[in-house]
Amino acid sequence: MQVEGSGGDDKETHSSGRAHIGEGACGFMAAWDHLQALCRLGPRGSATDGERQAAGWLKERLESLGWEAELEPFRSPRHTLYLGPAAVIAGVLLARTLAPLSPPLAALGMVALLVPLIGEMTGGRLNFDRILPKAVSQNVVARLPGARRDDPQVVIVAHYDTQRGSWLFAPWFGRWLRPFFIGTYAALAVVVAEAWLGWLAPGAGWIRPWAGAAAVWLGAALAFLIASWATGRYVEGANDNGSGVAAALSIAERWKDRAPQGFSPVLLFTGCEETGMRGMSHFLRTARPAPGTVFVNLDNVGGGRLRYLLGEGMLVYRQYDAELVRMAAKLAQESGGEVRALRNLLLPTDGLLAAKSGYPAITFLAASDDGSIPNYHWHSDVSANVDRRTLETAETFVWRFLEELTKNVLQRRARPEPAVPGEGGETAALK
Repeated sequence: MQVEGSGGDDKETHSSGRAHIGEGACGFMAAWDHLQALCRLGPRGSATDGERQAAGWLKERLESLGWEAELEPFRSPRHTLYLGPAAVIAGVLLARTLAPLSPPLAALGMVALLVPLIGEMTGGRLNFDRILPKAVSQNVVARLPGARRDDPQVVIVAHYDTQRGSWLFAPWFGRWLRPFFIGTYAALAVVVAEAWLGWLAPGAGWIRPWAGAAAVWLGAALAFLIASWATGRYVEGANDNGSGVAAALSIAERWKDRAPQGFSPVLLFTGCEETGMRGMSHFLRTARPAPGTVFVNLDNVGGGRLRYLLGEGMLVYRQYDAELVRMAAKLAQESGGEVRALRNLLLPTDGLLAAKSGYPAITFLAASDDGSIPNYHWHSDVSANVDRRTLETAETFVWRFLEELTKNVLQRRARPEPAVPGEGGETAALK
């Protein structure tokens, strides 16, 4: 597969796919205008004044489109990607230094330090909330007037906050981002293993040289994370995730005019996704969606080729709902190869938490040939660098997906069938 403009036969398929997907849009291509208006607000850093201003803008725009919108505040740490891991690394290195004084205390202390890191990586409740200061963020939640809560629901999700552009995401460091994280986690494991062997098997000296090298790596990683945090500044976030917000707003326009009876859509614009999906976590915890509620997540749909994710997970991989994936694959095939599957990402999206909580979910995201996201968390993520045709492809394809979803769910609701246990993430709501 090749990105548009890179030449080869795939470019021809790419272009023909766009023409096929765009059929029937008929004047509803409003995502680009929404994107331009949102980007004029400036950066929307997690739990900052910029994010709060964007939340107010979203509420007003949704209301102007005929939706009932409300802000749902919550508290969240702001620097989980930098200061959270830095605190864990610093604590582990300190415990290693003090290990000769009390090997049991050092070993147990290191495990305690890893708990919030693992919780952060898996979406658990014991996470960096326990060790980092918090600030106020908010979700923007919208429903159609008179919508019945007992109708089948689909939640269309797009986070609207932006990340810090720093050395960690600099173009020159991009190829080293995954090895950096993997190497740092491996180094933490080695140092912790040394502490436990020092307590339970004091004669296991073979691990000390490895642990010494791991400690050097951790020291360098700590310095790099602190320097990245200190020198970074929030980006405009046109692609990540102004594009997803814009596509969701355009879908809101369509749905207002074409809402199928007996189906209640919910628009969820999450804050603090960039700091560990805090907005999605708050929504799931407080809204308590009914079993079978479908989550359709839009993230980074403004550059590269549109994809549907097969699943997500950093430590534990979780497949997305098999029926939703089949629906996306069917529509992608009809598009002539314009939309394709992607197995996983390095950093998770809001869709993972919905799937982890047992809801049928799927994420749509655009990426380049190598799986990378254009201008990811960098200062070049501005509206001028968003591919308008990719955004319009996402807008139209996701609308077609939602039409297919509502048709299938309502048909099955009208003709109920015996529930059959699903496999690979299938749910009774979609059977």
